[in-house]
Amino acid sequence: LIVSMVMVEIAVIGVVLANAFNNTRFGERLAAEAYAVARAGADDAILRVLRYGDCPSSPGCPSSYLLSVDERSANVGITSSGESVTIISTGSAFLRSKNIEVVLGVSSSTGEVFVESFREIAL
Repeated sequence: LIVSMVMVEIAVIGVVLANAFNNTRFGERLAAEAYAVARAGADDAILRVLRYGDCPSSPGCPSSYLLSVDERSANVGITSSGESVTIISTGSAFLRSKNIEVVLGVSSSTGEVFVESFREIAL
């Protein structure tokens, strides 16, 4: 009886550890997917700024929109102040979210657009 109880306890501990390991790996995968979707949203917004120039004031470049990538989504926001455009993209994958902030410099005289910063920010 004691031997069978010890074997049951070992089996339960094994199942709990395997489940914890599996959840950790799944969480890492979701975090990577959320980052990839946030990056896709940021890249899409950069292309819109390049294409429309007067972003987010021009009709083809909304100040906020939802970008779907497969079954995931990114909420993208674009704000402008002077010669600087800030993009915030939040990628979501199930319960995981990642934020990316991009600051673009836009020359009013030449129309040149350049990346000042591209970084992940805390939620």
